[in-house]
Amino acid sequence: MPNVARVGDAVTNHTPCDSPQCQTGSQNVLANHISVHRVGDSNTDHGYILCIPHSTNLTSGSPDVYVNNQPIARIGDDYSCGVKVNSGSPNVIANS
Repeated sequence: MPNVARVGDAVTNHTPCDSPQCQTGSQNVLANHISVHRVGDSNTDHGYILCIPHSTNLTSGSPDVYVNNQPIARIGDDYSCGVKVNSGSPNVIANS
């Protein structure tokens, strides 16, 4: 089962952009004292010299674990621009 993503966790990058992080999350559900990231939450602006800065929303998450009526984010879940959650909680998991 994949580890749960939280605000500040790493996201993969796409060329030529730099690497974003999970930016927004639940205001009342935490994993390791950090807000959990959910479908619809955004990543940080990522852009570089050849990439227009942009932020995108998470589009996939757990089919069974919900936080505030949104699927919880896990390592490997997708954003709308093709990047994926790349890191998460060391000890909190959600089904795949």
